[in-house]
Formats: sequence, C-alpha cells, structure tokens
Amino acid sequence: MYGDTWDKGIDMNAVLRAASLRGKCPPLNEDEQRRAVQVMTEEGKGAVEIGARLGMADRTVTRWRIEMGLSS
Repeated sequence: MYGDTWDKGIDMNAVLRAASLRGKCPPLNEDEQRRAVQVMTEEGKGAVEIGARLGMADRTVTRWRIEMGLSS
C-alpha cells in the first residue's frame, strides 16, 4: 500500500519537509507531528521553534519530548 517514503503509516516526506523549515509546513497528522518533533529535536531545534513551525504550543513539544525520552 505504501512506498519507501512511508514508515508505519507516517509520510516521511511530509515530516522531512516540515523539519526543513523551508516553505509552508505540510499538514501532518499527530503521528507525523510527533516524528517531526523527534527529527527537529535531533537537529537541535528548540521547543519554541518547533511549536511555531508545527502550529502547536511549545509546552506540547516539551511534553512529547519527555514522553519520547528525548533531551531538549
């Protein structure tokens, strides 16, 4: 059903476009948003920057990071 750009129902192209900070952020479902938070955290981006890009509160980003065991 899905090609190489999908991982467990997550559109990795959309996640990487969102994480790139270039152009308009594509619409993401919650699983894709969580993956984008992970990718952007690993790239060293802050919670405020991630939240602004994904259209969510930085507190949500921080909470998800804690749930995923990621360091900020």
